[in-house]
Amino acid sequence: MKYAVIDLSSTGVSIVVAEGDKATGIFTAVYKDRANIAVADYFEGHSISRRGIEKLIDALITARSTVKAMGVDECYCISTAALRNIDNIEEVAEKIRMRTGIVINYLDGVTEAYCDFLSNRKYMAYEKVILIDIGGGSVELCDFKKERKDEMVCLDFGPIKLRNKYTVDIYPTDDQAKSIKKYVRKKSDEANLAGKNEFTTAVLVGSINDAIYAAYSEYCEKERMSTEFDYTKYKQFCKWLLSSSDRTRLIMKVAPEKIHVLPVAAIVLKEMLRRFKPDSVMISDCGVKEGYLSLVATGAETGVPIDLNESIPTYMPEPPQPKRKKKSNGKKSD
Repeated sequence: MKYAVIDLSSTGVSIVVAEGDKATGIFTAVYKDRANIAVADYFEGHSISRRGIEKLIDALITARSTVKAMGVDECYCISTAALRNIDNIEEVAEKIRMRTGIVINYLDGVTEAYCDFLSNRKYMAYEKVILIDIGGGSVELCDFKKERKDEMVCLDFGPIKLRNKYTVDIYPTDDQAKSIKKYVRKKSDEANLAGKNEFTTAVLVGSINDAIYAAYSEYCEKERMSTEFDYTKYKQFCKWLLSSSDRTRLIMKVAPEKIHVLPVAAIVLKEMLRRFKPDSVMISDCGVKEGYLSLVATGAETGVPIDLNESIPTYMPEPPQPKRKKKSNGKKSD
């Protein structure tokens, strides 16, 4: 049978289609796709604008049509911290349901981290593994020596929150970057995260980490260095991101949809790697969506599936309201 998960995140709408057996909870991804939407561009305070909602709905209708055309038997739509924490989430969810027939399943931070863990258990073959997932609204961490859901860690900040808190532009100034580092270190200490020598391998998960690695690799190519991940070179890359006149050109080349989160996210990742000091860093191709499939298959999570046989409601936009005529003051012009 075919299963699918649609993920509504701060940077877009992504799909994974997998084949497998619910009885075993083992799935193999056969198709992945992503529509990049910089949701942060459509924030009005802590709410998503009307135009932003329309962009999300268009992407969800396309995703729904794609999985139906592929003969998917069961499909779920999930969302994590990026939308869970917005002020007008009820309005957004209701408009999505009315226009697409999709009910969103919201994952809390610990469940999100546990999904990351479940989909990346292949890395348990390595010693002392820490998994790092930098999302738009939170950071998930999994110590592979701890396998229970309640042992997962979710830090309640992400690059969008930090950007809104400390910067007024896409790129932080040196002083703003120092404030971000100080905040990340404080939150890490409060969460009692392990320090150096506890982990030898770091596994990076999620589309933001993918974008950081793509930009880092492009930087290494530009500087004629090996693209193998090295912490010293990565520090140089982060410093370059804060000052180079060529930084925007590079990001737009490899990850244009992440330009609003990548500079701050790169600082967050640097602080995580500084704390853990792993010997090696790996990039994972699995994440929350694959882990969520395992949870619903085993019954550990009860999600509301999308009825793919239900027709999408026809949407008729509201007609523009006629302009009111100004009342005459009764005076005639000369």
